Amino acid sequence: MNTIELESWLRSLISKISGNSAAGIGVDDDLQQTLGLDSLGRLEVLAEIEDRFDFYFEDNETMNASTLSKILEVIDLKLREVEGAEA
Repeated sequence: MNTIELESWLRSLISKISGNSAAGIGVDDDLQQTLGLDSLGRLEVLAEIEDRFDFYFEDNETMNASTLSKILEVIDLKLREVEGAEA
């Protein structure tokens, strides 16, 4: 999955959970303050990501995953870690 596909998939996921239009979700919109996701909604987003990519977020990563762009950064980092471990 390339970066554009990943961002599109993540927008759709956040849209489904938050009830906001995917097109209206900005990369720097705060999941809680701007999009109205409570802590359970944020955890649902992160759990879906973990299931999709078969890795787990560390506690500090979940605290920092507050916007689409930050989540994309964490996913990229985690996927690189997985690829490095497989090499």
